[in-house]
Amino acid sequence: MTRERPTAGDVITTVLATAACIVVTLLVRGDVDDTRRDVDALAVALIVVGFAPTVLWRTRPMVPAIAALVLLLVGTAIGYMFVGPIVLAIALVGWAACRAESSTTWSLGLFAGVTFAVVMFVKSDLESVLAAIGGFAIGMVPALVGEQLRAERLRARTAQELARRVEELRDGDVQRAVAEERLRIARDVHDITGHHLSAIALQSAGAGRMTKDPGAREAFERIHGLTVEALGQTRRSLGVLRASEPAELAPPPRLEHLEQLLAPVRAAGLDVQLAIEGDVRALSETAEMSAYRVVQESVTNVIRHAGADAVRIAVVYGSAVVTITVADDGRGGPSARTGSGIEGMRERVALVGGSLTAGTTNGHGWTVRATLPLKDSA
Repeated sequence: MTRERPTAGDVITTVLATAACIVVTLLVRGDVDDTRRDVDALAVALIVVGFAPTVLWRTRPMVPAIAALVLLLVGTAIGYMFVGPIVLAIALVGWAACRAESSTTWSLGLFAGVTFAVVMFVKSDLESVLAAIGGFAIGMVPALVGEQLRAERLRARTAQELARRVEELRDGDVQRAVAEERLRIARDVHDITGHHLSAIALQSAGAGRMTKDPGAREAFERIHGLTVEALGQTRRSLGVLRASEPAELAPPPRLEHLEQLLAPVRAAGLDVQLAIEGDVRALSETAEMSAYRVVQESVTNVIRHAGADAVRIAVVYGSAVVTITVADDGRGGPSARTGSGIEGMRERVALVGGSLTAGTTNGHGWTVRATLPLKDSA
């Protein structure tokens, strides 16, 4: 896959940012410390070269961030005080952290912290460890802020994806229910109406052969013909009704499919642990689907409303019931999950003879616990 090329807007942004850095550095050179090396042609050239990679700020944000930090180290080693580049470097580090992977962000933050620690230690009037610590903090803050923004963006994207999958599964449930109802109607019509029409056809044919009255025989023959025609039309209608069933309906979701459900959530960075205890036993198809939906809806709510870092899911099979617990370490409180579908889950579980509770413990985290009957005890 080819990378997106820089646009004219990227070039213009780079030129303006570089020019601003040069102007700021020239304006404050005497106000900061008159013992520093004066800004000359070499300093301007270093700033231009150091910020040239900024043209890649959209497509490869890590490159201009690292280049800016290297520029600060080189300028400090030579004796310059690059005030303008310091500001732009902070912005580039924050932007790169917002766009990069988490592991890369921490490496960038460490590099930025060390760079600013060196700059502050060398250039500070204090020339002390305190100045270095302050510089390290200045370098780490944009990386931490960028990492937080990246995590929030990823969380929002994951919530949207889960919402889309939930909607698809709900559509699948509707299609499956419609298909099952069509098949039920087809069977009823075939078993009841088809049986009676066949009986009428046979009886009218027999009566026509037995009667000696020409008029009656003709009437019975018409009845027989109309009945046979009606029977044929009914069978054709049943064929259309059966054919309208979706050819490849996805199988109804079950508890054994939880790993597939949780895989994209884990990939998005949420710590999800699934534990299954006891001897796995069968539930009715409706109960299986309800149990699956409890986990699905609960995890979706965690992403949308909880701000949690970890979720623990336990499926415990007992002698007569299966208990499903979904607990997170996010925001608790009575209003934390308003409108999050708790009542819908409770109603779904109640339809199969189960029960569901949801709440927080001491204001921390949120726990959803559902109990559903096993098939042989329902």
